[in-house]
Amino acid sequence: MSIRHKNYIPDNIEVRGAKANNLKDLDVDIPLNSFVAITGVSGSGKSSLAMDTIYSEGARKYLNALSTYTRRRISQVGRSDVRDIRNLPSTIALRQRPSVPGVRSTVGTMTESLNILRLMFSRLSSVVCPNGHRLDPSLKISEAMDLPASDERMGQLTCPVCGVKFYAFSAEDFAFNSDGACPKCEGTGVLKTLQRSKIIPDENLSIQDGAIRSWRLPGRSMQQQIVQELGVRLDVPFKDLSDKEKDIVLHGKGVLVVVWLF
Repeated sequence: MSIRHKNYIPDNIEVRGAKANNLKDLDVDIPLNSFVAITGVSGSGKSSLAMDTIYSEGARKYLNALSTYTRRRISQVGRSDVRDIRNLPSTIALRQRPSVPGVRSTVGTMTESLNILRLMFSRLSSVVCPNGHRLDPSLKISEAMDLPASDERMGQLTCPVCGVKFYAFSAEDFAFNSDGACPKCEGTGVLKTLQRSKIIPDENLSIQDGAIRSWRLPGRSMQQQIVQELGVRLDVPFKDLSDKEKDIVLHGKGVLVVVWLF
């Protein structure tokens, strides 16, 4: 057993003899003060090392440091199946199986680390005025961003070079799900478009013969009468319709059409 100097500052979490679940007497050093990812194939012991060994032992040691009165009111964590763990700080774990994420969910949104990054970029960034002059990060920028929404000066800066007044980007401008979202995909990264070949698989058919596939579905029979009222011929093969008629069928017109059914 080595003897360490009293001022020794550890660099790693030292795990020795981890046997939780499918771990086979594992010895591993995990860097401290670093972002560490545990990867591997299914069944390799990732969760066993992270949750059943490191988190379990860190939480147990933290709870043992509390008073008996407090421990009685907190769910106890059992001792992990490990021979020894050194230099392990107090631990905290996010839910291992969170709710099913939506299309806009990312690691950044679910852990809320994106909120911190947005604030950093809006408060600590080097902004550029409309004339191309760069302003170094300063308390003035942070103060401008922290003004209340009712203050018309919120986010407003003055370029020290050309004197132009402009607005710096806010935290929301760096959010891909709100003000900073791409106007085309709305922050999802996916564009939804219509495939004409799917809508009209056979342009040799006329509308009344079923050229528009979706208009054959129940409740869509009125579509033929609507486009007829707008001037579209129903008995002509779709490929022979005029460009105006095709545009009406595919994109419609911003008018109200009343169809009487008898």
